[in-house]
Amino acid sequence: METPAPLIAECALTDLAGGLAVVRRFTRLTLQAWTGDTAVDDALLVVTELATNALQHGGGHALLRLTVDGTHVRIEVFDDDPAPPVRRPAGADGGWGLALVERLATAWGTARHGRGKVVWCALPAQSAELAG
Repeated sequence: METPAPLIAECALTDLAGGLAVVRRFTRLTLQAWTGDTAVDDALLVVTELATNALQHGGGHALLRLTVDGTHVRIEVFDDDPAPPVRRPAGADGGWGLALVERLATAWGTARHGRGKVVWCALPAQSAELAG
């Protein structure tokens, strides 16, 4: 049996004020269509954290890419700053984001991309549609 091609969708990240609501809605609707409710809640948390980091610290044109291959949801956030994210000690002023990503994801990391970087993670995503 042939492995189906991965599903890929992208959404530009615009600003913190309304952009996070847009990217969260995009993520929820896309993943519900692809996987049912599998991984949607965890993906929303991760997308919020990574998008916030990109918009606050990344500069340039930030982009979210979602990919589902039948077993994993891959979340990638691209921005124009080549510096990798810095994990801060968690406290009242923040620092919980990367720890949350690390806890929820089966794997995560960063890589150079163009003049900037991509921060990515993988979450389990098994559904009857994708498994079939």
